[in-house]
Amino acid sequence: MKPIKLLYLLPVLLLLGCGKDNGPEEEKSGKLEDLVPKAYLDEAKQMGFAIHYGSNPPDISGTYRFAPWKFEAYNKNVPSGIVALVGSVIEDGFAAVFSNQIAGSIEVSYQGYYEGFENSKPWIMGSGNNFTVCRYIGMDACGANFRFNYMQMISGTKDGNVLRNVKMATIGLEALDPERIPEGACPGEIGSIEIWVDVDGVSNPE
Repeated sequence: MKPIKLLYLLPVLLLLGCGKDNGPEEEKSGKLEDLVPKAYLDEAKQMGFAIHYGSNPPDISGTYRFAPWKFEAYNKNVPSGIVALVGSVIEDGFAAVFSNQIAGSIEVSYQGYYEGFENSKPWIMGSGNNFTVCRYIGMDACGANFRFNYMQMISGTKDGNVLRNVKMATIGLEALDPERIPEGACPGEIGSIEIWVDVDGVSNPE
């Protein structure tokens, strides 16, 4: 099997072997909007993903297990073999490690899940107990022949020592070296949005 066309096959294979707060309209993260077209962010929200803006997120430092981990939604018309993955569940999920959270910056790593390649240091937004972690990353796609940039966001709510209602949205942005990609060779990468969710709503610490 080819490594992946889009994003979902690698997490599945490896494991098996930011709606907006009801705050002021002007409270936005310019950094996020500078990287991701507003239309893509709006579509992610319409698909049920919460983007929590603000400059006072909760401290989420720690390691958490996202499980069961479900491929909840995808926005593109893609080959049936990939469409069939929507709704699939990885029972053991994976662990996300959040560390060195200081003044909006945060370090993120995954255990048992495809991380991609960081284009810049991740950051965290939010207010009260709600947060959104933003990762601007590159990942190999299109049969692993080419690399594309993506925004990957993890949103949820800190509740004591657990995270609740965690979802991940990954948005395809642009290709690196697009002139190398034959026309029509990688349909569906740019503007693609996939959403995964911790099904039981509780992500426990490890």
